[in-house]
Amino acid sequence: MLSYSSWDDNLVNPFSSILEPPAVEDLIEISFRRAFSKGKSLKRRRDKISAIRDREIGRIQSVADTISLKLENFVKSFPNIDEIDPFYRELLDVLAGTDEIKHSLGAVFWASTTIKKISRFYYSSMRRESDPDRMAELRREFLGRAVSVLRRVRKEIDFLRNSIPKLRDLPDFDINSPVVIIAGMPNTGKSTLISKLTTKKPEIAPYPFTTKGLIIGHGETSVGRVQFVDTPGLLDRPLSERNKMELQAIAALRHLRGPVIYMMDPTETCGYSLDSQLSLLRELMESLPKPYLVALNKCDIEDGKFPEAERRLEGMKIRALRISAERGDGLGDLINELERILREHEGSIPSLGRAP
Repeated sequence: MLSYSSWDDNLVNPFSSILEPPAVEDLIEISFRRAFSKGKSLKRRRDKISAIRDREIGRIQSVADTISLKLENFVKSFPNIDEIDPFYRELLDVLAGTDEIKHSLGAVFWASTTIKKISRFYYSSMRRESDPDRMAELRREFLGRAVSVLRRVRKEIDFLRNSIPKLRDLPDFDINSPVVIIAGMPNTGKSTLISKLTTKKPEIAPYPFTTKGLIIGHGETSVGRVQFVDTPGLLDRPLSERNKMELQAIAALRHLRGPVIYMMDPTETCGYSLDSQLSLLRELMESLPKPYLVALNKCDIEDGKFPEAERRLEGMKIRALRISAERGDGLGDLINELERILREHEGSIPSLGRAP
């Protein structure tokens, strides 16, 4: 069992702190209510016309500031898509579409700057006006144009409001530390293994096209921090059965720095033949080009095709170890081999050295 230390400061989903833009009609209502609650009474001025002008300008300014500030703060809260880790960038494309997100953010920013530009035109027009009725008319014109601008980007705002919760729910990974993916057919012992490799109870995080979300555990090896990930429903059946979006969600995993522990059950009590388990392994090795270590689970059961599995894996030039995830047999050797792989691939896994 690997030791555990606090990781909270290092785990980062770049989308976790994104603000959510208000719905268009809600934003209109909020900005109008603030503007008209502030401008009910006239301040004492030398003349009534100046007071009316100040009130109407204040209403225009309040509406413009409220709308622009909320929209700008939202856009600024979104990370630079071109600078985030490739893993999260690919998941963004899976869940929402990179081009669609960029277009929608651009539309929201356009609405913010356009409303500010329109407000400046009406400030200037209002300062030259001395007819109270005309001032009210100018204010109504501005409000109508501001509402029109907002409603032009309603589709984009609604799209972003729908996409943001999915992005916020993505798992937190320390992208500077290795992530060991636990893969294999259902019922081969993946969840049992991940629970044995960490001392803290694994967490469940949503992930596209998984049946139960990612199961994530953390631990320390002799070469540094490691994250262990089980992917129920994602890496446990043939890729030929997947649609394009599922394949892209699988492809995103290639960006996680670390090897794959592939769980096999040579006893076939998992419900899958040795042939089908080996076939899935070959497919994963093609789609996820990573170092692979095979754990031949349930070695405590005498009946099994362990020698055959070892012979066929040797032909594939893959290291295999017998373990019993349930009883803990062979886990020490498995951890030692995992640490050897991590050291061997240190150059391709950034920040693999010991955690400070």
